[in-house]
Amino acid sequence: MTSFNYIFFLSINIIIFSSAKCYLFSVIMAIYNTGRYLDDSIGSIVNQTIGFTNIQLILINDGSTDNSEEICLKYKNKFNSNIIYSKIEHSGVSISRNIGLKYALGKYINFLDADDKWDLHAFMYVFYFFKFYKNVGIVAGRLKFFETLNSYHPLDYKFYKTRVANLTVEYNCIHISGPSSFFRKSLIKTNNFVKDIFSGEDTIFINNLLLIKPIIGFIREVIYYYRRRADSSSAVQTQSKKIDFYFSQIKLVGEYLLEKSKKLYNQIVPFIQFYLGYNILFRIISLAFKILNNNQYNEYCKIILKLLNEIEDKYILEQKFASSRIKILALSKKYNRDIRYDIYFQNNYLIYSQYILTDFNNINNIIIWRFLEIKDNILHFEGKDNFWMLKEKYYYYCIIGNKQIFPYYLDYSGYDFYTMFGLVNKGRLIIFDIPLEQIKQITIKFFISFMNKSIEIFPSLGYFCHIPTLENGYYSTKNYIIKQIQKRIVIYKYDENLEKVFTNQYYIQLHKLGKDNIIELRKKIIAYNYEKDKYNKKEIWIINDSKNQAGDNGEFFFR
Repeated sequence: MTSFNYIFFLSINIIIFSSAKCYLFSVIMAIYNTGRYLDDSIGSIVNQTIGFTNIQLILINDGSTDNSEEICLKYKNKFNSNIIYSKIEHSGVSISRNIGLKYALGKYINFLDADDKWDLHAFMYVFYFFKFYKNVGIVAGRLKFFETLNSYHPLDYKFYKTRVANLTVEYNCIHISGPSSFFRKSLIKTNNFVKDIFSGEDTIFINNLLLIKPIIGFIREVIYYYRRRADSSSAVQTQSKKIDFYFSQIKLVGEYLLEKSKKLYNQIVPFIQFYLGYNILFRIISLAFKILNNNQYNEYCKIILKLLNEIEDKYILEQKFASSRIKILALSKKYNRDIRYDIYFQNNYLIYSQYILTDFNNINNIIIWRFLEIKDNILHFEGKDNFWMLKEKYYYYCIIGNKQIFPYYLDYSGYDFYTMFGLVNKGRLIIFDIPLEQIKQITIKFFISFMNKSIEIFPSLGYFCHIPTLENGYYSTKNYIIKQIQKRIVIYKYDENLEKVFTNQYYIQLHKLGKDNIIELRKKIIAYNYEKDKYNKKEIWIINDSKNQAGDNGEFFFR
């Protein structure tokens, strides 16, 4: 369909619905002390490109004590014909939404959270999707964090394109967000939100529907902006500090869906198992032992282990957001033994139960250097050991010229790894001190020796390594220039002309990336250091151009 025909078709449908005095959409907002966000949230509905006349906005004030009512009434007075406002005693989001459903007249329902907002074109995309795919009852948009984060939700991988997914086939495309979803009103019927759940009400509501009809639409072009509050005051941001999160929420949601699936199908269907695996792995990285007393903690661990035993291993191992060490920790707890002894090495892969855990061909962060510097002709590397296998089974070394150099290791509590089970590994530093002779140019290669095989690895640069992490970055001292080339560290004897070449290459790279401000700041730093000590030229690099984060590696010990 051409763009013109698309717009024409859409316009005709909108005109038909408008003239019939119906609504395309009903948006239900449960509001509780979110006055400071309401202009953003309501404004994202009022300004939808589909036209606000096609939207019914239902504002349920759940007993707010701030200025929420004042703001709601401001919009009610301005758009009286299609805004409904009701104030109730504080009863929770589920009851508020259920009340809102009684007023809903639109063909499609959305439950926008009062501190979030929609992209302004979202409703137009959703409307046309529903019109084109008449067998789809639920449509979801991408969930993107904003305010303190600028990233997409961990489940965003399912939005690789706009499409319809059948969860009996694509069981990893679970969906648990009500506000970022749209529902045909005819699908909801008498299905309401379960009362008395402070978190997880969306998951039950959506999956109750998906268990009956496991079809859902994903629209890549539609963005739901989820606010991660700067003051960390939202229910989701504070939930791990509440006792209910560790008992009521997981029992009422996880066990509810488990039993519902068994009742309908005599089994736990794959997408429910995948959801349980997703939820459990997120919980494992929480710090339950810090919140709960001993009795509560022991009871919570029993709940987690009970759910782990209800699901197949594959639904743990296939989780995309979780690191391999978390998956292996979960399964080790499930079987009450360290399953790292069952992991084998083949073709540069670490494999467990036919699943690849680590690909040594592509891994960059098995070591993350936190310091890299030269002092008194000693090249000092100090990094975080991120490998998660048994420490006695591997060691590191580097080759420089024809010399093999080994590091020493230090326990470091700053890198201790905690999960809901408490401290599960002690952090470790890897330290290389490499004497530098008079050289013209030399390359350092780092290796790990594991299972009687040595493999070259490519450590990542951290925040304080002097070498900028952008391409063509370098670090110079009075005697040497250090540069990362093709992921390896290359050292040159200092040469002023060579430094000018590197500087020019680096400035070109910064300019391409629109980072001219760094160029100017860098020039000032160099000029300052030159004036400070003209006879001992030294540049101290203090700009970190990009972030390095630990990814798929780590290690743990069982207590």
